[in-house]
Amino acid sequence: MSTNSPPIGLRSIIAYKTAKAWVEATLGLALLALLPFGLPGWLDAAGTGLRQHFVHAWSIRLLDRIVRDTNRYHIELTIAALLLDAALTAVEAHALKRRWWWGPWLVVVASSVLIPFEVLEWLRHPRPTPLLIVVVNLAVVAYFVRHAWRTHARSGGQHN
Repeated sequence: MSTNSPPIGLRSIIAYKTAKAWVEATLGLALLALLPFGLPGWLDAAGTGLRQHFVHAWSIRLLDRIVRDTNRYHIELTIAALLLDAALTAVEAHALKRRWWWGPWLVVVASSVLIPFEVLEWLRHPRPTPLLIVVVNLAVVAYFVRHAWRTHARSGGQHN
C-alpha cells in the first residue's frame, strides 16, 4: 500500500458512499422506467395479494402501509429522493476520493442535517434501528470533523 493512500476509515466510507450511490441510482432509474407501465397498480396488487398470505401482525401492518403508499405521488417522491440522494452521495464519494479540501465538510453537513429528525423519530418510537442510525451518523460526523480539522491544520489553512 502506498504511503499516500487514504486511511482505512476514509477508504471504507468512500467505498460505502460509492456503492450506495450506485444502488440508489439504479433503483431510482428502474422505478422511473417502470412508472409509465403501471408500477403503482403492480405494487398495489402485489401488496394486496401478499397480505392474504401473512398472519403476523407486523407483516400485515407493513403490507397495509405498502398498499396505502403505492399511489403515483408517493412513488414519484421516492424516485426523486433516490436520485437526488444518489447524486449527493456520488459527489461526496468523489470529493473524498479526490481529497478535495471541502469533501469532508460536505459529508459533515450532509450527514448532520438530518440527525435532529432522526433523534425525534427515535424519541417518538424508541427502537434499536433508529438509535443505531443516529449513532452511526454521529460517528461519521465526528470522524470527518476530526479529519477535516487535521487536514486543514496540516495544510496551514491553504486549500488546493
